[in-house]
Amino acid sequence: MSTLIFPRSLNLENRKEGYSGSLTEPQTQMLKDMWLRLLALFEQPGEEIVRPQANSAEPVKKTGGFLGFGSKKEEPVKDYFLGTTIDPRWSSLPLEKALPMIPGSLLREAFWGMVTTNNPDATLLRFLRARKWDFEAAFNMLTNTLRWRLEMRINEMVSLGETGLIQELEKSKKGLGISFKELLKRKMVTLGGPDRKGRGVCFVNVQVHHKDNQPLEVMKILTVYIMETARLVCDYPMEGVCIIFNLDNFTLANMDFEVVKFLVSCFQAYYPETLGLACVHKAPWVFTKIWNLITPILDPVVASKIVFTKNVTELENYIDEGSLPIIITGDANRPAVDDIQADRSPQAGCLSPPLNEACVKAYWDAVADYESKTKSWANIREFGGDQDALDRLKLAQSYRITRVKAEKMMRGETIYHVKKLIYTDENDRLIVNYNTRTWGKEDITEWV
Repeated sequence: MSTLIFPRSLNLENRKEGYSGSLTEPQTQMLKDMWLRLLALFEQPGEEIVRPQANSAEPVKKTGGFLGFGSKKEEPVKDYFLGTTIDPRWSSLPLEKALPMIPGSLLREAFWGMVTTNNPDATLLRFLRARKWDFEAAFNMLTNTLRWRLEMRINEMVSLGETGLIQELEKSKKGLGISFKELLKRKMVTLGGPDRKGRGVCFVNVQVHHKDNQPLEVMKILTVYIMETARLVCDYPMEGVCIIFNLDNFTLANMDFEVVKFLVSCFQAYYPETLGLACVHKAPWVFTKIWNLITPILDPVVASKIVFTKNVTELENYIDEGSLPIIITGDANRPAVDDIQADRSPQAGCLSPPLNEACVKAYWDAVADYESKTKSWANIREFGGDQDALDRLKLAQSYRITRVKAEKMMRGETIYHVKKLIYTDENDRLIVNYNTRTWGKEDITEWV
């Protein structure tokens, strides 16, 4: 079992200020105001949705490759899966004009799809902390994230799971699903862990990516798919994730600046307060010029979380050797969980969970109950102190348990479920099993 210390009972101990369970009176009031404004937004009617017209792509000119190396093939600017179920005005217009157009029911679905198994209060607090408790800036960041999640079809990605997503992408455009499947097979991005602080780890093996071989749309989908899976282990007490950019055998042919910009925008704009540590591992000398182009687009807070490691010994300062995959260690006799061959393919999910399933109905009843109790709580202007904070955690825990029970119907399987790295067991408990000397099986169902 793990030697790390995890909460065994619901309490307010060891919680950082500004986080759920440890808020000052002004911070609590701001959280209440955020909830009231958000719940009111869910009630807006919006406007009639005008779907994008088919074959509306515009050609792009041929351009030189990154730093002048190579050339980009001329092809239409078109996404075949992303953005196809929304009104294009939602993403093209400024937020203040687009937001009133979006039906509140869709914003509500997008929000709870963002929360999933997390503590709902903690979800809002990420945005408030990211904008240094500037209410309007935090609310704009949150609502901009919701419209982005609608455009990216993230709820549907989660519901489809790995196999379902491959099938749906192939329906959208022949070859799109195959391209996604190949990236997964070549392990361009994989999950594992933990790092030295108990966080889940995302390994990005840049050497297997060649920008001319994969559509940008597929790379965006892969990024979101991995991040949404990683978020299952991103809650108190492990509220961030670690990401390793493995640049071993890196060449300019592997560099894709558009993908880098998308990843940076995800962490900075759409997944605030999620990155705990980023390691750039074995960067070659040619990466220096590239790094000089990347640093200007980094938020100082994100940049402060980046470290460089030259070899496995240095990397082990941040991640135990038992958590490192073979592609980094080169030791085939010491596989990480993701290196182990799966005994079957993930089962396909569906585009939207069946609402008549008892666990799904119970989940949405729990959402309605949480919203109702939160609205009543938010309208109380007095500061409740520690007892109020503990009551909020209890409500969040009740919500989380109900969502975990619905996971098997609401989240399509990933390869990590099949390999039992993270899964819901026969008792509807959410289990993480990194299978290392520092962490065995851990029941995280009641983490809030």
